[in-house]
Amino acid sequence: MGFHYRWFDRDQEKTDEMGIPLTRADIDARDHEREPERIFSRGEQTGLVLSSLILAYGYTEGDLSLVFFCLSFLVFELRKIIRRCAGTYGTSIANAMQGFSIALILGAIAMVLTT
Repeated sequence: MGFHYRWFDRDQEKTDEMGIPLTRADIDARDHEREPERIFSRGEQTGLVLSSLILAYGYTEGDLSLVFFCLSFLVFELRKIIRRCAGTYGTSIANAMQGFSIALILGAIAMVLTT
């Protein structure tokens, strides 16, 4: 957070592109560079790695409900990439993936409860 003193404000533009006067907060916001937006937080990245490892374990042990549960989480998290990269149909595909992941988790719970 930086402070701007009045004797240094001659070096800055005081209006935006439309000619509207800028506030000091707007001037400060222009000075800060935006860092690139992350797709996954650190917790989500950890969850993806752990879910992938548990998926591999469930597959080797033949536990189908555990495989469905992990696939549900992976599909739900990977929909963020699809929404960002798929262009005009990205939101529709991401919504379909979200519905599929909900169906997978309900199927996994039903498999656990019936066996």
